Amino acid sequence: MKKTKALLRRFLPLVGAALLLAASFFPYQEKKSRLRIVPGVWPAAEALLVASDLQILPPDRFQTIEMPWSSAVVRAFGSGAADVAVVTLDSLLRMRDAGQKLKVLMVLSQSAGGDAILARHQILRLQDLKGKRVGVERSVGTYLLANGLESIGLTMADIEVVPMFQSEMEPAMQGGQVEAVVVTEPWLTILSRGGTHSLYDSTQLKVPIMYLLVASEQACTSSRAELVSLLKVQTEMAKKIWEGTPFPGMDAVLRRENLKEAELPPCLKRLQPLGKTENEELLKQLPQLALQMEGLMFRAGMLKTKPAGGEWIDSSFTKEVFK
Repeated sequence: MKKTKALLRRFLPLVGAALLLAASFFPYQEKKSRLRIVPGVWPAAEALLVASDLQILPPDRFQTIEMPWSSAVVRAFGSGAADVAVVTLDSLLRMRDAGQKLKVLMVLSQSAGGDAILARHQILRLQDLKGKRVGVERSVGTYLLANGLESIGLTMADIEVVPMFQSEMEPAMQGGQVEAVVVTEPWLTILSRGGTHSLYDSTQLKVPIMYLLVASEQACTSSRAELVSLLKVQTEMAKKIWEGTPFPGMDAVLRRENLKEAELPPCLKRLQPLGKTENEELLKQLPQLALQMEGLMFRAGMLKTKPAGGEWIDSSFTKEVFK
């Protein structure tokens, strides 16, 4: 026993030194963090959500976090809890106004009637909203409402704005708490079941409602390969979803969006996915479109200041995706 202890005392330092020497040849490599994505839960984000469901986006490289409200998506991105988000142009302007460092990488889709002001049949025209209670979520709905009112010479001060989530709008309409609501798909389809009609929709906008994929500046530098892979998956999956035929993962889409199978095609038709040519053109036009949108948002009190200048679009990612 004494001999054993003596041998251990003698050889342990040698073993320790050998391990340290080996470690110098094989340095510790920190495991790279997953790319964190908050797409939101709306039809414009379903390509990414389905890709996550089917693990086409490998879970060891990508983490998809489902958040039902656009405001929650913006907060998660702004707090650094996410690297990538799907947001509308008006939300992006608010994010830049708040000083968030981000880049627009791709324009995913454009609303083609997928956002609307809905009312009961006793309200026939936009003018009839004067003095009425209108339910609206603090998101793209506010932008649509401000546009509609401005088109007939009214402002937000001419109505009673009732802030609410879109999930609260159907019971609010049924209970008479509001006379009209501003909705985005899939809530447009859901509320249309109850006999409402549209007073104004996104096809009437001068600056369209666009869904953008944005990434933090840090992610653009440290996770370029993952971002390119993400955009490629988004593009391919969007083609399958918008083909108009059943696709893998469709059951999950119907459950998430609370739609019936027959309602999905017309819902998707009110959202126009964008390919290579449309993306190239819109990314070029985006600064000018943003300036026009800023003007209305500033007049409507949606922006406190106009966002500072600077580079906030990086078209190099889409060039790599579509090459």
